[in-house]
Amino acid sequence: MQELRSRGISPKQALGQHFLIDQGIAQKIVRLATLEPEDCVVEIGPGMGVLTFLMLPLVKKVIAVELDPGMADYLKEKAQGMASLIIIRQDALGFDFSTAAKAADRRLKVVANLPYNISTPVIFRLLESRLFFSHLTLMLQREVAQRISASPGNKEYGPLSIFIQLYTSPKIMMRVPPEAFYPSPKVESALVGFEILERPRIAIGDDGFFQKVVRASFAQRRKTLLNALKNSPLALGSGKEIEAALVAAGIDPRRRAETLDLIEFQRLAEALHEV
Repeated sequence: MQELRSRGISPKQALGQHFLIDQGIAQKIVRLATLEPEDCVVEIGPGMGVLTFLMLPLVKKVIAVELDPGMADYLKEKAQGMASLIIIRQDALGFDFSTAAKAADRRLKVVANLPYNISTPVIFRLLESRLFFSHLTLMLQREVAQRISASPGNKEYGPLSIFIQLYTSPKIMMRVPPEAFYPSPKVESALVGFEILERPRIAIGDDGFFQKVVRASFAQRRKTLLNALKNSPLALGSGKEIEAALVAAGIDPRRRAETLDLIEFQRLAEALHEV
């Protein structure tokens, strides 16, 4: 950290930065990331490069995507002469994973210590681009990790839980204490691995429509499904049509979204698609 301070660089609260500083934990993360010699790894938020420089000898290429200009310049100086490391100063939400996968001529792997304030949007962005990945290894706030693995009826259960379980096989691999980072966050973190499924866990006719139905169902999660969908700006149909679709899907209109499992959402989306 002294080297960063001498350059006038410090973690930015606005960017949700908590730099990984524990070398032992960093080595465990790299071991758990299922890296192979021909891999192209996209690292989101490399920070001080603790994971970056551990991964470089193990893979063909690392693309480090860093938004903070100070940290990007710091990494570029440390990486002089390392042709297998590409540092891109950019917001990860706008990164073109498709082009990177085509250049690598194989599906990418992602390793990331995600800033807490953008972890959920980044996960959704990765799911949108899932066809370009084979595996994700993400450091997350423990609360987000719990949402990912939540089951129906759990207060943490929501769209994130459903989409993760639809498109990936997630596994919480280890818990990471606050003192592994600088500055230490106020919460515990968890390392989560995601194997990207070759096809969704269940067959979905219209992927985009399914996602819209799930989001609309949870938009007012304390309301019944009938009221939540009826009041949705998506214009899914009249109250009577939506109620009929719920009944046709075998779902009591008085239930709430958090009680439906993946297959029930599939049936609901199919029934609403016919409205």
